[in-house]
Amino acid sequence: MYGILMRMGGYQILESLKNGPVKISQLRNSVPLYGSAFDFVLSQLMVTGLVRKFEKDGEEYVEITELGRNFPYQWAYGSYQGFGPYYGCGPHHHGHHGNWW
Repeated sequence: MYGILMRMGGYQILESLKNGPVKISQLRNSVPLYGSAFDFVLSQLMVTGLVRKFEKDGEEYVEITELGRNFPYQWAYGSYQGFGPYYGCGPHHHGHHGNWW
């Protein structure tokens, strides 16, 4: 559950930040993550170094870092890997969703 939340939510936040810094309040209203899900994804992006938070004129802003600009996050959206033929133990276990049999 957290994996898909990070992939989809992280992609949405990174896409919102690609044009420059954004107020956290504005980002919260533009991204389809609510409450603690938004806080969780944003904090994970900050921990990994893809996003940084700073304060300007009494407002908190976030911006994408150099690592975030160069991170190949485009793979994370669209065809989520969890539902394709390669999900689970490998291509020889199609549709078994991680079971060993």
